[in-house]
Amino acid sequence: MHAPTPMLEPGQRVGRYRVLGTLGRGGMGGVFDVEDDEGRRFALKSPLTDVGGNPNVTRRFAREANALRLLEHPNLVAAIDVFVEAGMLFLVMEKVDGVTLGKTLRNGPLAPRQALVIARQILEGMAHAHAQGIVHRDLKPDNVILVPMGGWDRVKVIDFGLVKLVGDAAAAFGAGALTSTGLVFGTPAYMAPEQALGRAVDGRADVYATGVILFEMLAGRMPFVDSDPMVLMRLHAKQPPPRLDELTRGAPWCTPQLLGLVEGALIKDPAQRFASAAMMVTALDDAFQSLDHIA
Repeated sequence: MHAPTPMLEPGQRVGRYRVLGTLGRGGMGGVFDVEDDEGRRFALKSPLTDVGGNPNVTRRFAREANALRLLEHPNLVAAIDVFVEAGMLFLVMEKVDGVTLGKTLRNGPLAPRQALVIARQILEGMAHAHAQGIVHRDLKPDNVILVPMGGWDRVKVIDFGLVKLVGDAAAAFGAGALTSTGLVFGTPAYMAPEQALGRAVDGRADVYATGVILFEMLAGRMPFVDSDPMVLMRLHAKQPPPRLDELTRGAPWCTPQLLGLVEGALIKDPAQRFASAAMMVTALDDAFQSLDHIA
């Protein structure tokens, strides 16, 4: 029996980093605010187990670390360092100062242009990740940080803890499954139908999740709402989503291009959905231009 990782305390040193405080805690571990000897700030993440503990937790954490090291994009959190100390595995990432999209949406829907700009940045980050053979599988507003950058927010997608590796990335870092066929991992409210049904997923699952996020940014609510995760997954798998123009009572910004964008992302059959994040970006740009005549 292996003892779980103790939560790190302010002032404690880990590797070449000094702990300043806690950024977040969960059932799988913690994320801590740290600085190096030169005073540079980072986010340090460690799973709630030692290297010799739960093998799936350790392998999943290592997979997240390997995935992040492949990514270099302004809309994705960057990996800085990975190391083991005293039998514990640690991942050091850039520290992103901002507010989550989830927190922002508690105040209601966003202006359509702002929602489209945010969605575009999510898609650009995902297009880069997919090109490296990385599928996020857990896109949701709480995993999107908005960093103030003048007129528009800069998006940073975080938390690749449920990442799926495909193609060359799977070959490089091991394609051994951490989940068996039929098992479901992710957040039900944003889960693509094929993911909810326990089927194989690719980048189109992230396209669907981005569609759900865009729907929520525009309508002020998710397409499907239920307190039961199993019901939510069934709704995503089988139930057509409500029409955005009906929910918003025919708001003038519900142009055919914007409605087509949302509907195209939320198609149940991944073969009929936008084939890639890049294709959805093209449709999104058309939708953005369609708002030019809207006051």
